[in-house]
Amino acid sequence: MSDASGTARREPAIDLLVEAGEVLTGSLDLRTTMREVAKLTVPRLADICVIDLLDDDGRIDDVAVSAANEEIAAGIEQLRARFPLDPDGEHPVARVIRGGQPVLLAEMADTSLRSFAQGSVHAEFMIANRYRSAVVAPLVARGRTLGAISILRLELDDPIGQADRPYGDEDLELACELARRAAMAIDNARLFSDLRRLEQRLEAILVNVAEAITVVDRAGETVFANQAAADLLGVASPDELTGAEPGTIMDRFLVLDEQGRELELESMPSPRLFAGEDPEPRLMRNIVRATGEERWIVARASPVADPDTGEMLYAVTVFENVTDIKRAQLAERSLAEERARIAHTLQRALLPESLPEIAGVEVETLYAAAGELNEVGGDFYDVFDYDDTRSLFVIGDVCGKGPRAAGVTALARHTLRAAAIGGQSAAEMLATLHQALLRQPPGADLCTVCLIMLVRERDSARLTIALAGHPPPLLIRAGGEVEQVGRSGTVLGVVNPVRIEESEIALAAGETLLLYTDGVIEAGRPSRLLGEDGLHELCAAAPGLPLARFLEHIEQTALARAQGRLRDDIALLALRLTA
Repeated sequence: MSDASGTARREPAIDLLVEAGEVLTGSLDLRTTMREVAKLTVPRLADICVIDLLDDDGRIDDVAVSAANEEIAAGIEQLRARFPLDPDGEHPVARVIRGGQPVLLAEMADTSLRSFAQGSVHAEFMIANRYRSAVVAPLVARGRTLGAISILRLELDDPIGQADRPYGDEDLELACELARRAAMAIDNARLFSDLRRLEQRLEAILVNVAEAITVVDRAGETVFANQAAADLLGVASPDELTGAEPGTIMDRFLVLDEQGRELELESMPSPRLFAGEDPEPRLMRNIVRATGEERWIVARASPVADPDTGEMLYAVTVFENVTDIKRAQLAERSLAEERARIAHTLQRALLPESLPEIAGVEVETLYAAAGELNEVGGDFYDVFDYDDTRSLFVIGDVCGKGPRAAGVTALARHTLRAAAIGGQSAAEMLATLHQALLRQPPGADLCTVCLIMLVRERDSARLTIALAGHPPPLLIRAGGEVEQVGRSGTVLGVVNPVRIEESEIALAAGETLLLYTDGVIEAGRPSRLLGEDGLHELCAAAPGLPLARFLEHIEQTALARAQGRLRDDIALLALRLTA
């Protein structure tokens, strides 16, 4: 490279670093600052820039995404939300954060992209958008790796100048320098945030002086205590606390955690603060050794640091007596482990204890109940033999929850099994269940059912599908194509006449059939609804997953959409024909 071209390449880099310095010193809001840094690199240095940080739990979280194409930026954010980077995985960002060393990927072929992709959807996104060259640099400040910055170039159809050239060593050096400056800004923002939290906590202490408060120094000496602390700890005055040797007051109590394990002084919040930890509030069960009196206390500790050096000088601890609250919680908890046990026992009784083994057919099921204590829902499934050559697969949904729904669920399962013994066809079995429901007391809950009769043949299976108001099952081809199968019928137990039609399909080796209840597609309602389209996208991954893992993948996505709180139960039943 000539001196002229080298100078031409360095001048934009210098301008970029100068401008980045102005951005990084302009705000102490972390996410705002990182978004502005990411924008600086696009398009002058990259087609895409992503900044990832480690959170307190060790997870990787993208805080800024910028791309010349806004659709690509939105797509990256959606992929990161659906498929978070594994800190222990082979993605370049994860490797850089673990090792603390930058990575230059001058040329990225499709095979390379697939090797570190977070699944097939992620791989196809990178390939479709023609990822071709990348640099990933660690964000390191004060000896800690905080995250990573990634810059990427895409393969362009009509490149202009050097925009399409692979990254080289000069680009790596520039990215590392940008990362170093950004890391210092991130750490400064975190320190500022810590200072703000300290100010707020100290202010709260001044306002809430009725709480028991102590202040200890690094040597463990109590330098301040209020009267509420003296009362709580069983001494006459705060002077008795400030004059006591470190640890002597605690010796008067048997201090246990929630599990009944004895706690040492070193495990208390203030010593842990001085040890460099960031302790959570500690719930303690205090028993006065002299009298046996029991109290439940929550201790929260906050640091006071030297404003010039940042060295921690004191730990301020606030003690809250929560004895009455804790006793009420323990009583309620005991009544709730019992309610849950009864609900769990009843729900297990409404589902088959085990699945029959069917030659040449792999079968997996999954049930997820909505609500923390209510496992007695209206979703159910069943698998049983029809005769020596045929098997039946059933999934259904009874409207409602609780004992009433449990009764209808039991009626549905046993009626269908009895109808099968009588040799009825799939449609006749559902018609029999319809009549049984109509004979229930007025107001009995309605029911939807999907019933599959399977006949195993040499290289395939023949399926007869009968639907009664239930979502049609999904047939997943070996290549990942997904289609609904079966013809809808009417809901059972409502009015006559009931309409049920049978349809037949062939299932080839390697193909999967998924039966599900509507709690799956309604997960995340109303704002983040998974829907039928979302379920179809998940099903495309089925050929590459074991059947049980495929169902777990659907459940985990549904729970993520619902932010961990399902509105309705989820039942899944999948079968796959083996070779």
